[in-house]
Amino acid sequence: MNNLFKVLILLGLCIGLSNGFDMLGGSKVTLSNQLEHNKLLKVRCDNDEGEQLVKIGDEYEFTFGDNIFGTTRYSCTMDQGPNNFKHHQEFVAYDASWSKALDVRCKWIAREDGIYFSLDGNPPLRRYEWDGAHLLKN
Repeated sequence: MNNLFKVLILLGLCIGLSNGFDMLGGSKVTLSNQLEHNKLLKVRCDNDEGEQLVKIGDEYEFTFGDNIFGTTRYSCTMDQGPNNFKHHQEFVAYDASWSKALDVRCKWIAREDGIYFSLDGNPPLRRYEWDGAHLLKN
């Protein structure tokens, strides 16, 4: 019985640690609306916060801790409106393999000519065209 108790405690600790290292650092994904002509940006990410409407000049962001296995990954979809949100793009917004830091900062910027990406404050580069199927080569 004593060994079973030790195994259960160890298992509980492993599961708790795998849910994130918020005390050691928190990664952040920011999605910014820099579109023109008063367009809204509709954002959906698989972080369980549902659909968000972001006005021009505003940002939507969420923070999280990576799991201990280094497999944390979030995907998002951006749609630009208000014309029935006909232009869209789906992409991986965060992947733990992009950096070894505990507090990674990923910023995605929606502009008229595409979606730009900045990692840890570096200058943003255009990564996607609207309605494009693939990552652009820079």
